[in-house]
Amino acid sequence: MRLKEFIQHKVSKELGSDQFCIVYFHTKVANKDNNPGILNLRWLYESLSKNAKERLQVVYFVHPGLLSRTIMGTLGRFFLSEGLYHKLVYVSRLEFLWDYLKQGQVEVPDFVLDHDKELEHRPLMDYWIESDPLDAYGVAGGPSRRGASWAP
Repeated sequence: MRLKEFIQHKVSKELGSDQFCIVYFHTKVANKDNNPGILNLRWLYESLSKNAKERLQVVYFVHPGLLSRTIMGTLGRFFLSEGLYHKLVYVSRLEFLWDYLKQGQVEVPDFVLDHDKELEHRPLMDYWIESDPLDAYGVAGGPSRRGASWAP
């Protein structure tokens, strides 16, 4: 409920009648802990006024995981309104976000920047080929960042 009030306040009070976009950072989202879910995204979009929906140009979905991208790409057609579904743009890395927006135009949280730096050293994560569920790369003696070998 607080998120809905926050978004409505930002859109109606602070943006006025200007066109706008939304940047959603899906970085480090865990399914059980902090995932808004597809139905909540629809609920938030539907709670906007008709005027706000028309002014919303695009929703940048930054750092989508394989599961979220698959669900949004398949079930999103059924559970999201057509207006929202066609405004989604998936962005694997921040460097690609800057193709759409000016760098510095969006305040990026530190944990998002850290995750993006991690991706620089592990490019296969962009294609969901490599994962690190145990955070082995973050501990001493874990696998080398340059290859699959174990550090002595």
